[in-house]
Amino acid sequence: MRKITFATLGILCLTWISGASDLQDRCDKLSQGQLQSVIEFLSADVLEGRAPGTRGGELAEIYMHSLFKQLGLKSRFQPFTLHGFQLSALNVSAGGRELLFLEDTVGSYTQAENQFSIEGDAVFAGFGIRTSLWEWDDYKKTDLRGKILLVRVNDPGLFIPQIFDGSTLTYFGRWIYKIEEAAKTGAAAILLIHTTPTAGYDWQVVKNSWSGEELYLPASLENDLKFRGWIREPSLKSLLAENKIDLEKLYRKSLSRKFRPMDLGFKIRISGRNSSRQLRTRNVIAEIPGSSGKNIVLSAHIDHLGRDEQLEGDQIFNGAIDNGSAVAAMSLIARIFADAGKELHYGLTFLVCQAEEAGLLGSKYFVANSKREEIAANINFESTPVWEKSLDAFAAGGRYSTLEEAVRLVAAAQGMGYSRFSLTDQGLFYRSDQFPFAQAGIPAIWLSAGEKFASGRNHIAEFFKGGAYHTVKDEYNPAWELKSLRQTVKLAVGLIEHLNRTRELPRWKARLTFPVPSPEGKSVKAINK
Repeated sequence: MRKITFATLGILCLTWISGASDLQDRCDKLSQGQLQSVIEFLSADVLEGRAPGTRGGELAEIYMHSLFKQLGLKSRFQPFTLHGFQLSALNVSAGGRELLFLEDTVGSYTQAENQFSIEGDAVFAGFGIRTSLWEWDDYKKTDLRGKILLVRVNDPGLFIPQIFDGSTLTYFGRWIYKIEEAAKTGAAAILLIHTTPTAGYDWQVVKNSWSGEELYLPASLENDLKFRGWIREPSLKSLLAENKIDLEKLYRKSLSRKFRPMDLGFKIRISGRNSSRQLRTRNVIAEIPGSSGKNIVLSAHIDHLGRDEQLEGDQIFNGAIDNGSAVAAMSLIARIFADAGKELHYGLTFLVCQAEEAGLLGSKYFVANSKREEIAANINFESTPVWEKSLDAFAAGGRYSTLEEAVRLVAAAQGMGYSRFSLTDQGLFYRSDQFPFAQAGIPAIWLSAGEKFASGRNHIAEFFKGGAYHTVKDEYNPAWELKSLRQTVKLAVGLIEHLNRTRELPRWKARLTFPVPSPEGKSVKAINK
């Protein structure tokens, strides 16, 4: 009798913690059609991959605006301007050796010139990192104006586990950070050295992501970095060998804090044909007000890679999982709370982001044009699983804030475990729309049903590493069970209820692996409990 009583008390305790409610019950009652509809429409061929500034991208924006209005929510567009550049030819040469466009190198020339040619001294800049967090500076105030930088992807922790965050990729290992730092040096160009282990994905992903139009917020182009691109490691090795330079020796030198940029003694010439345009695109924003004056922002990006007419056969990157399933999850959460009509302490903002694939541009624009003190937290949805039930949940980035413990409690009450996301070596926390919020000092997570599926398969890892991610194979499948999608919706509903019930403001709790401003606007290494 006593055992039954304790078990019952445990269940009651978990129920109280999670706030199990009619809202969570509604998640269980969502029909298969409701789970399917948004994914099926957004990944239809008629939207042609939903690239920003295209007819398909605009149709996706209108669709979400109309969906929110149909739910009775106040919905609006948030327009912003982007600069678009697309190469039709690229020549990279050094010492008489020519590299092939798409096979050896890809990139983006960020000036409004149809024909271009730049030449500069080749400089190996190691990892291209400078941060006080790990007392690391690859640049050491070296004059690099007009140079063409060769920079490693990832960070030294991948090779020396005792420094940085070990094999877990930090923000300082991300390609976008390398470009930001190179731009500060006055360099003319950067070539990121691609290997599958350091990038976390193969050359095909790079080629697919960088062979179309590249988009930029205008402020990111206010510098002298005219070319941003990638070079395959085998191609670079051959180029350096002709100049009697051993790339492996350069790599070894770059693992020391004493490393300084190394002039390689030859010039690199980058030329090609380029087209450019300005375009307007839009985030879509809907809100459910709360009484506190602070909102929880739920986000998911709507864009994907568009259409590549150079491909034979299927040319459309439909993006059913990346990111149709995530937009579906967010829209279903909006439906559940809109139908409930309950007063909330923390209001809800539903942010449908544009141009995530171009570098988190829509979420960056939203954060830059929001009042930080009015945002309690961000819950982002990315490539939400669409398969069988999962036995656990994860919150990428949760380890940095008190949001992780809240997710643990909610997951436990819903009969799920909690695990850290396994693909930490790929830096996925820095690669989706939760990260601009975190950069602004706002606790943020990517929330999802986890990787421990009942069958024993890790469907999420298979998606990212098995050949569907960022390819034309990411298509809608009517046979998907969508049970893990339903679980993700229910987790988010439970988490929102938990935060509203406790009214505790999420806060940082651990050492951060990226720079975050303090409330006073100063950069800090970490914010502790």
